[in-house]
Amino acid sequence: MRVLIVEDEPATALLLEGMLTELGFEQVYIAYDTGAARDAIVLVSPDLAILDINMGREPIILLAERLRARDVPIVFSSGQAAGEMAPEWSDRPFVPKPLDKRMLHAALRNLGFENN
Repeated sequence: MRVLIVEDEPATALLLEGMLTELGFEQVYIAYDTGAARDAIVLVSPDLAILDINMGREPIILLAERLRARDVPIVFSSGQAAGEMAPEWSDRPFVPKPLDKRMLHAALRNLGFENN
């Protein structure tokens, strides 16, 4: 199981990586910007992606659309409210910041990742 984290705050990305490792995910990749994330989608071919909604100039939705085209399940994360998501993405799991491992685990179970 390959998980791609797209997060521009290193401390948050490392915290999320640690949570995922504790939940049983062994291959976790971090992209600190959308350019690195685009490359990782091709090079890593993730099975799951966790995307920070606020990644700077490029809308994260463009990256989410690339992942959706590859049938990669997505969890969104943000320090802002989940309501800032476009309606067509509102059915995706959302984990608010500050991150909580129980909420992350619930979001992953919502996507069918029961064993992690």
